[in-house]
Amino acid sequence: MTEQSRLEQIIRTRISDAGGFLPMDEYMQAALYEPALGYYESKTVFGKAGDFITAPELGPWLGLGFADLIANVWQQMGEPEHWTLMEQGSGSGKLLVLVSELLGRMLPAPPRRLISIERSEGLRQRQKALFDERGMHVEQYASLDEIEPVEHIVVLSNELPDAFPVRCFCYRSGQFFERGISVGDDGALAWRSADQPMQAPPAIAAELIASWPDGYISEFNPGLSGWQQSVARIVQRGVVMTLDYGYSQAEYYRPGRVEGTLLAHAGHTAVADVFTGPGSRDITAHVDFTELVRCGRSAGLQPVMWMTQGGWLAQSPSLQSFVESLARQPDANSMHLLAHAKRLLMPFGMGEVFKLLIQSANVAIERPAYLAQFDHLKELLSPCR
Repeated sequence: MTEQSRLEQIIRTRISDAGGFLPMDEYMQAALYEPALGYYESKTVFGKAGDFITAPELGPWLGLGFADLIANVWQQMGEPEHWTLMEQGSGSGKLLVLVSELLGRMLPAPPRRLISIERSEGLRQRQKALFDERGMHVEQYASLDEIEPVEHIVVLSNELPDAFPVRCFCYRSGQFFERGISVGDDGALAWRSADQPMQAPPAIAAELIASWPDGYISEFNPGLSGWQQSVARIVQRGVVMTLDYGYSQAEYYRPGRVEGTLLAHAGHTAVADVFTGPGSRDITAHVDFTELVRCGRSAGLQPVMWMTQGGWLAQSPSLQSFVESLARQPDANSMHLLAHAKRLLMPFGMGEVFKLLIQSANVAIERPAYLAQFDHLKELLSPCR
């Protein structure tokens, strides 16, 4: 029996034990994170051999952008001599390595302490090999629960909350009905709506709900609140930088988006079928950044800035300098790197749908001057546009 077959049997047993209906977040938790069988626990997920390519796999661009931002924030934090850089969901570890090396060249006091949070044991082992190869001492942990509070810290993440398990719903006849997974008449895993309305519907602006057609389908992320609470517990004084694909709540739940954003990724292709071969493909949903900010505020994290990845990276001084250096040497390698930059910056690539949110805790942080005109935080905080 294959790993996917074993995982599907486990899921089918859980469906049966739950009376024939399993909420989507429980299915997604198993499909992605079941020990030894889930997608992130059992296979290579990054790069050409995986199912998707993240920005750190496309060259130094993201590292340059983060390094510029962190250097600016470090100055606003009072230029502490002893401070910590932490990445959560650090995957291959390449981004943390690049950013820390860049900061070592940019700052008189680079981070004294490096922390990597990665729940996958396999990925932690890959990271360890990379860190050892670079001669870097990085503390590695599986969860935020293992970290004690830190006074001066910058926390970054890239494509993290989009992989949190989501709950799905159908809004009909003025009520929310949960959508989950069941076993269809043909024996295959299939969608099913609960018979009774949800007792705790999602926190979505009433003006948006009123604009939906009957039968509107979408999802929400119940893990955002707990995540922000965990991050805020650690960040006694510092900054949190979250990069992921997503929208303001007004855009996420616009009336024309009638099937939500939930997708599976297999072989670099996005597909709507999230039930075939559980454990063999990634499952994600976009991030509701309005809800993320609300959860952060409740936890003590104050929003500083929100902008598109393209706008942020295009204005990064280090990135601009690197582009100029490549343009002076137009060989095959430089053209290859510039093609990757175009993918990250342009609206038709990753530049528009990916957003950067900066939050602060117990320190006054202002958006960098070079990014002021690209900040869309006011748009994010408006429930309807």
